[in-house]
Amino acid sequence: MNMSGLRSDPRLIYLLLGLVITVPILTHSVLPVPVTQTTQALYDFIQKLPANSLVVLSFDYSTSVVPELHPQAIVVTQQLFTLPLKILFVAQWTDGPALADAVLEAVDKGNKTYGVDYATLGYIPNSATLLGMTADLHQFFPVDTHGNPTDTLPIIKEFPAAKQAALVITFAAGEPGLSQYLQYWQARFNIPVAVGATASSAPGYLPFYNSGQIVGILISIRGAAEYEILIHRMGISGATSAMVAQSAAHLLIVAMVVFGNVVYFVGRDRKKEGAK
Repeated sequence: MNMSGLRSDPRLIYLLLGLVITVPILTHSVLPVPVTQTTQALYDFIQKLPANSLVVLSFDYSTSVVPELHPQAIVVTQQLFTLPLKILFVAQWTDGPALADAVLEAVDKGNKTYGVDYATLGYIPNSATLLGMTADLHQFFPVDTHGNPTDTLPIIKEFPAAKQAALVITFAAGEPGLSQYLQYWQARFNIPVAVGATASSAPGYLPFYNSGQIVGILISIRGAAEYEILIHRMGISGATSAMVAQSAAHLLIVAMVVFGNVVYFVGRDRKKEGAK
């Protein structure tokens, strides 16, 4: 075989790459990953919350980063629904309310009742609303996303002010996101804050974690995969399968680079021998 004349067909490369990505996802393959400290910290904090505590989930991302942040939102929401906690869903981004609804469709809500155990309040348009809702939720959210008057919801009657929250988690793709909650909720009312971050933004959040200003960080789809392990719901968000696909794709690329170099050097040596 004349390896110096070997030419790779790009279609074959794309076919192989497509296979190593789609097969793990379609077969729901699982790749256990070590749980990082920032992920474990958030899980432990939630597990230790007193019964009947209020948790606020803020959907501060758009559809463009769904692959990174949506699995995080699913696994955290699933954990919350297995515990005796109350949950409010809000969003600082306009895509957020729809994404919150999609998460609620993806999780097992058990015996939780809408309006009693959880509610979706919708979009937070500005910082004035973000601050004002800490004192009076009904004033700034007179109706929920279903059109129900919030003053008729038992969860709002029980928690009329967001400053009563025991934790707020922002799934943040940028601004507005974490900094607003740190400024208006954590600094003013000492409400614990956690963040679900994209891979590119996570390093910028680590100083807040190290200083104790935030209680935990989920980092991209890896964080969601780790959380699936912690809540014993492998595959619920697709994160663990995505990690298998990602690892397989990386290994394929490495193998192709090695193969390409072997072909080049063997072909070069044979060419030199033929010239003698």
